[in-house]
Amino acid sequence: MAITEEQIRSIVEETKKQLGPQASDEVIKTVVLETIRRFGSDEGKYVSEHPSTFKYLNKTEGRIIVTAFGKNQPGVISSISHELTNCNCDILDVSQKIMQEFFTLIMLVDIKNAICPFGVIKENMAKISEKIGIRILAQHEDVFKAMHRV
Repeated sequence: MAITEEQIRSIVEETKKQLGPQASDEVIKTVVLETIRRFGSDEGKYVSEHPSTFKYLNKTEGRIIVTAFGKNQPGVISSISHELTNCNCDILDVSQKIMQEFFTLIMLVDIKNAICPFGVIKENMAKISEKIGIRILAQHEDVFKAMHRV
């Protein structure tokens, strides 16, 4: 599904309205690009997979939120934490809930000492997701806060 220029403008205007005048251009751009990616458009896919066009993917500072959910199986937390360790990330907090055969997981991860930029971490999470058949989302905390601001 291709997204039109008019739809992009509409998303930008709505994002500005929702975030308010204090939102920086970088945060607005990031939220808009994430919204476009979530629509599943080719443009959104391009933007989310090419770090040069998506500033947060190059970040190695701040914190990220990693969420995972799916059918429970051995090694889920191990696989995710192993990849984060390989990038020298610091897992600050973990919350997990098992409900019968399903699980949910939320991790707060500090990437200030990471040797991998956020884009690489995100790609690694996508590979794990595909390999073990679960859904993993990684968002920079700035984007997470902007998207969930009331």
